[in-house]
Amino acid sequence: MINNYPLTDNEAGATATVAEAFNGYFPAEAIAHYGRQTASEDFSDVPTALGVPYTYWAVGGADPEAYAQAKAKGTVTQDIPGNHSPMFAPVIQPTLTNATAAIVVAASAWLGK
Repeated sequence: MINNYPLTDNEAGATATVAEAFNGYFPAEAIAHYGRQTASEDFSDVPTALGVPYTYWAVGGADPEAYAQAKAKGTVTQDIPGNHSPMFAPVIQPTLTNATAAIVVAASAWLGK
């Protein structure tokens, strides 16, 4: 069915494993609970079909100064464009470095150090 977008509901064990790895590598930046999301429309279909646990995480890419200002004003949702916005333009660094590190850290949590 094309218009079926299930809730992305992270499996607790997989999420705990990755969260522990992220907290160890990104101690100041990692947020352990992202909450239930309707993000990534079909992401949860693949692991569910394969019968494997999953966890979906996000990598922030907003300019830290702009984000801090918006947070202080309480206007993050208005001032910081999301990934479906035509104004979405993550800063290349440190976003690229952090996103690359996140995938390596998450994989290492499962594959060994």
